[in-house]
Amino acid sequence: MNQNNQIDEHLLLQYLLGKSDTEAKREIEEWLNKSEANRKQLERLEVLWLETGKLLPPPVMVDTAAAWQRLSARIDEVENETGKRRGLIIRMPTLGWAAGIAAAVLIALGFWWFGVLSSQEELLVLASVEEVVKDTLPDGSLVTLNKNSSLLYPETFKTGKREVTLVGEAFFEVTPNPGKPFIVQAGEAGIQVLGTSFDVCAYPDKGVEVLVSTGRVVLFHVNRQPGDSASVVLTAGMKGLLPVGSGEPEVDTRHTPDDLFWMNQTLEFRQTPLSEVIKLLRDYYHVQIRFSSEAISFCRLTASFTAEPIELILQVIADTFSLELKENDGTYLLTGNDCGEANR
Repeated sequence: MNQNNQIDEHLLLQYLLGKSDTEAKREIEEWLNKSEANRKQLERLEVLWLETGKLLPPPVMVDTAAAWQRLSARIDEVENETGKRRGLIIRMPTLGWAAGIAAAVLIALGFWWFGVLSSQEELLVLASVEEVVKDTLPDGSLVTLNKNSSLLYPETFKTGKREVTLVGEAFFEVTPNPGKPFIVQAGEAGIQVLGTSFDVCAYPDKGVEVLVSTGRVVLFHVNRQPGDSASVVLTAGMKGLLPVGSGEPEVDTRHTPDDLFWMNQTLEFRQTPLSEVIKLLRDYYHVQIRFSSEAISFCRLTASFTAEPIELILQVIADTFSLELKENDGTYLLTGNDCGEANR
């Protein structure tokens, strides 16, 4: 950099490509913070380089705040038209990446993997707000989107891959197609399958979790600087994790009874202490449940419940451990002795 506030365009190109070293990145960001004119210069160069193909994949230096405001306004507009707050499908303008609009909206939603979708494909955003929503993707695959989640996908899958990008949580039931792998980009992770069903949880700043219901998936992470990757293979019943800031996917051996409760209202307990069982029941059913003795809390339950009323669940627990269930003014009480060493 020099005294007349100019900067080497080659340095800016490396910065937009994510190839700047720590010192160069610091200097460029100081230059950007000096004036709005500097930021506008970078934006003009970004558009020019996108048009000439210098930036592959497209960069991330866009006005994310303005993009999010435009997207939020569009969501409000659709909701006002429909009178509902369900799943919304927003069609993004087919102006190509050079206009910067699609990239801005993606970043505003939290999407970072810009190699996912071709600039020639029209993009759709399926956004859930206050309710879980279901939809069918262009290849016939089914997606169930949790609340406050968004899925970006092309209007048609024209390439040799079926690629979508997720922020939040979704359950996928993928139509098999060995010649066209299905890939979910979620945060800093990628999930590749041919045909299976699995859940992906990827809310911002919380890492990525993948739970496989059927079939087999590959959870991977690509380090864009050296270009290498790390992956784990997950089969039915397995859970994979990519913690925040980690480049190494891992297998999670812990069982969480309510992994898919948001979608199918199922609680699956495997030798789970009643103290944990009751905590989940309190949270989901909004009822008060107590034990007559602390010893009861150590009993371990193995059972599965799907959309069952709380009275039935508690009666099953009582019958399982020879307890008595009492209810008084909305509060449930499990009374009896402990369940013995065999059930602890």
